[in-house]
Amino acid sequence: MKIQKELRKPHSWQDFEKLCKKLWGEVWCCPNIKQNGRQGQNQNGVDVFGVPSGEKAYFGIQCKLKDGYTDSKLTKKEIDSEIEKAKYFSPPLKQLIFATTANKDAEIETYIREKNIANLQQGLFSVDVFSWEDIVDLIEEHRTVYNWYVNDCQYKDSTDVQIFLREDVIHPKYVRRTKQYKYSPPSQLSAFPIEYSLNMSPSIFGHLGRRKVDYRWQDINVIIKNVGSTAISDYKLYLYFDADSVEKLSDKFHYENSIYLSDAVKASINDKLDKEREVYETTSPFEIHIIPKQNILVQTDDDSFTIGVKPKDNVSEIKVEWDFKSKDYNKTGQFIISVAPDYEDEVEVISVESYSEVKPDELVVIPKIVEK
Repeated sequence: MKIQKELRKPHSWQDFEKLCKKLWGEVWCCPNIKQNGRQGQNQNGVDVFGVPSGEKAYFGIQCKLKDGYTDSKLTKKEIDSEIEKAKYFSPPLKQLIFATTANKDAEIETYIREKNIANLQQGLFSVDVFSWEDIVDLIEEHRTVYNWYVNDCQYKDSTDVQIFLREDVIHPKYVRRTKQYKYSPPSQLSAFPIEYSLNMSPSIFGHLGRRKVDYRWQDINVIIKNVGSTAISDYKLYLYFDADSVEKLSDKFHYENSIYLSDAVKASINDKLDKEREVYETTSPFEIHIIPKQNILVQTDDDSFTIGVKPKDNVSEIKVEWDFKSKDYNKTGQFIISVAPDYEDEVEVISVESYSEVKPDELVVIPKIVEK
């Protein structure tokens, strides 16, 4: 059946009992169906009970969640034990149903039929069993339960992703400089002109290839993880950064433009870079698009992408809205990047030649920008 392929078994006994209560409430037309007591209390073999429409006695359900990964089964020993307990349920039951997530088992069904006849001959309650396939059939027959189960409880085979950061804290670097003003008598050496030797003077060639490195730039690693039970194909992720918190973004992409390479070599390298590119800046300065080359993400798999972020000064967090799109599934959400600056302390001594120029210490915080 198609629905059996779509419906996933509950993962916890609480979820399974809740399903049984909802399902048999519909089957029995019994709005007053209840779960029996609470965890740890003596339940006399009954997890869910109610009086079906047209009946005058209680029916009970014993819920048995079984591990689908190990193909765990309902056992004869469990059946005997629960039947004995149910004999002490008050008032006496008319029927006891074993509802289990175990798959259908002909041997167990035969044993249940035998126990049913034996009970009836003793004037006791009847006994029946519903394996997972039987329960799926009932769910399909009762559309209210089906819609609740697959939409609200999300127990069907579902498509789902998680979007998160490998590290959700960034540490832009600043210099915390203390200016100290100190009186220093005029030096007699200052009366003589300062002579620069050729070795002392800066070379005009020394600045070639040098650049300023702004240590406020931080890399974040965005992870897309498939946490559903279906493969995801043709997916993209759009990230929208809070403009009030971010000064600039980078897709970390750079073309090769070395003066030491020929145009043909650079063209070949850049063509390869283009084909491997997955992260894109956009016309909006606060938006990044991720378009993976590997466009299929199988169950439990994940992929990661690096983005450069330069936060504005004096912000404590950056909010990022995300929009995930794929062939058959879309999802939106948000994550927050915490901003915890690192400070390097420096002391700058300023010599003044007059006592009137001496000032209290001044603290100045500036971005760490180094020429390399």
